Amino acid sequence: MTSAEIQPSPAFPGVRGHHEAQAMLARALARGQLHHAIMLIGPRGIGKATLARGLACALLCPRAPGRGCGECPVCRRIQAGAHPDVDWLLPEGSGGQITIDSARACHVRQAGGPYEGAAYVVVVDPADALNEYSGNALLKAIEEPRPGIHFILLTTNMQGVLPTILSRTLPIRLGRLDDADVAAIVDARAAEVADERRRMAVLLAEGSAGVAMELALDPALDRCLALVREAMRAAAAGPRGIFAGERSPLWESYNAAIQEVVSAEAAAAAEAAADEAAASGKKKRSSKKKDAADKGDGKAKASAAQQRWVASRLAELWVLHLRERLRGRPGLPGAPRLADPPPAELVRRLAVLQELTQRISRNANVRLILEETLLELGQASAH
Repeated sequence: MTSAEIQPSPAFPGVRGHHEAQAMLARALARGQLHHAIMLIGPRGIGKATLARGLACALLCPRAPGRGCGECPVCRRIQAGAHPDVDWLLPEGSGGQITIDSARACHVRQAGGPYEGAAYVVVVDPADALNEYSGNALLKAIEEPRPGIHFILLTTNMQGVLPTILSRTLPIRLGRLDDADVAAIVDARAAEVADERRRMAVLLAEGSAGVAMELALDPALDRCLALVREAMRAAAAGPRGIFAGERSPLWESYNAAIQEVVSAEAAAAAEAAADEAAASGKKKRSSKKKDAADKGDGKAKASAAQQRWVASRLAELWVLHLRERLRGRPGLPGAPRLADPPPAELVRRLAVLQELTQRISRNANVRLILEETLLELGQASAH
């Protein structure tokens, strides 16, 4: 093995971490043996799509073939999602699935490629969004590829990928990023956010830059953190803490978090409407319904989706806290130190909270599911 193979190249453009995967892919490119269909598998937000873009640069960059320079017009267009030889197949149908029409159109496009460069790259994100029909529409192209055609499939859930697709790909597992890499990404992309908020986002993200960015930029994060703290106390107190009424700390925090989400989404919608009106040169007309609401108490009614979002964020933050506790670290800032349960108890609570998100998606009564979950957590704490 040559020294070039031991340390094949710097990182692909825009990619941080995943050194082993990058080294393996760089060696395959140098030998001209890159598998035509690669499955990148790993948790949400760790940079699978970023690695796919970086690999596309390595395949198409004329200045630094096999590596990508990140600076030439080709690399810049790839990074911006504007290169005709990099095709992203994304969910468009109901239920977050990739439709058969989208898959067929992608199949036609790849049959005519490459259009400008020496390769044509199809990125399927996520691969588990392919159903039986859309998967079959792509299957022949994946199993009988033409020279220069490459498929990069991304997934957080390998078990959800069609076996016929999975069996024709080379799986590459990606781990979580180091905190230093996550911090560098957050510092670069969310420089306007306070240092304390960025550090907390990195701490809670468990090696996921995507999750860290969501947390750092989430206007409702402080409210949701307060809700988690009150939920912990209520679960420990049992029924008297869970069913203490609307004025109890738990449900006041819950309603405050929901209103924060409602306000943030309303502000974003208003800004988007104003930008659209400015772009079209039309004066934005005020809504009588909105004006009437503004004259009231200022509280808009939350949708079921917004309630589910708050409950899901509660579960996500609580899970992050428990995982930090399993590592022997403090967890969420300001979390009540009610007890120091054994690891087996923390694992049981993790299972209860992971089930919460699934139950929320299947049940319209979010509050009822939350109450049942808190009771179950309280019972687990009592044993």
